[in-house]
Amino acid sequence: MSDKRSTSLSRRAVLATAATLPLIAATPAAAAAKGWTWKLLTEGTDVWQRNSWKGREQFDFRLGGGGCIPQMRHCPTGYRPLLSPTYEGEETDRVMQAVLWGLNVEAATDVLDRRWNVNQAGTRPGAYQRTVRVERTTPTATDVWTIADRQWYAELVADFAGSDAVPQLTRYTRLSNGTLEIRRVIRLPKVVNAGTTVANVEFYLENWLPFLRSADAFTALALRLDANGDPSEWYRAGQNIPYYPWTPTSTTSGYAMVYQEGTHRTTPNVAVVFSKNPGTKHATSAVFENVRNSMDWDTGIGILPGAHIIGGEADSILDYTIRIVPNGGTSAGLVTDLNAQVAAIRPPALYGPSYALSGELGSIAGRLRGYLTSAEGTRTNHLAPLLV
Repeated sequence: MSDKRSTSLSRRAVLATAATLPLIAATPAAAAAKGWTWKLLTEGTDVWQRNSWKGREQFDFRLGGGGCIPQMRHCPTGYRPLLSPTYEGEETDRVMQAVLWGLNVEAATDVLDRRWNVNQAGTRPGAYQRTVRVERTTPTATDVWTIADRQWYAELVADFAGSDAVPQLTRYTRLSNGTLEIRRVIRLPKVVNAGTTVANVEFYLENWLPFLRSADAFTALALRLDANGDPSEWYRAGQNIPYYPWTPTSTTSGYAMVYQEGTHRTTPNVAVVFSKNPGTKHATSAVFENVRNSMDWDTGIGILPGAHIIGGEADSILDYTIRIVPNGGTSAGLVTDLNAQVAAIRPPALYGPSYALSGELGSIAGRLRGYLTSAEGTRTNHLAPLLV
């Protein structure tokens, strides 16, 4: 499949000296987990999730507009940022978020990218989607309920008038090994183009993870590590990082890692874990693929796992989970931990609109469907006032 993003120099086209940490993965995963703790905390109007290794703060994540993560930082080095900087000062694009495309739906209005496209965080000019509620579900989990009702390009609002909003649950679970799990449950929308409901929409749900590319942060991407923790399949930023290869996750290691070339054993890296399961589907005729994409730009390296759905039906429920695994350096223990997490992670699933969901997922789906016509929510990048 060819790449589906613009290559213009605009921000949408971009989708289109650190203190050494302890080798926190140098022991087997079960032993390493005992040294990790997490805190959910508020600072002013912001909500942060911060982990510590044996009492020493390590990495933190701020919750922002639409439930995205606009900041990830390395605490021991002055809370140094680990995500790509903004393009024009906005905080709606180069953030950890879900991005939903209608790849085969193009508007008549001529803009840089005319496809139906809703970002979890907000719009191209930096306006936020609606955050309804931030809930402390358990001592280790936080749920963010949001409604994305604005197109990435404001110029396309009229073209796609009548399309559904996109309600979403983003559940952050702080795991005992220092990993942050991100589960996204999304109701697929009805898409209307020029007054006509589009049949057989080609949806693409992308977990957009834009890590910082710089000499003192990350300079390379590993798609596989050997048994000792050294990159065995890797690519150098600015030279040969794969650009949207649409790789089936079943053929991958189940993880990808950004790191600093030459010092990967003693400097921070961040791995992203995703399921190798090709994706399960229930009561739907849609084609469902679990894929891994990647790309880089002047200040970023993108790890982009996601769901490709051809013929997705409105009112279907998509359930997709990834894990963010930050570490102080690679080792055999890290490889053991990553492989265990790949085996344990929830497989992606697509449930057709007629499927009778039950239990917690049924309750989640009911709530998302109830938000479809709701006017609830606050357009903000600072979520502490919404935390309950």
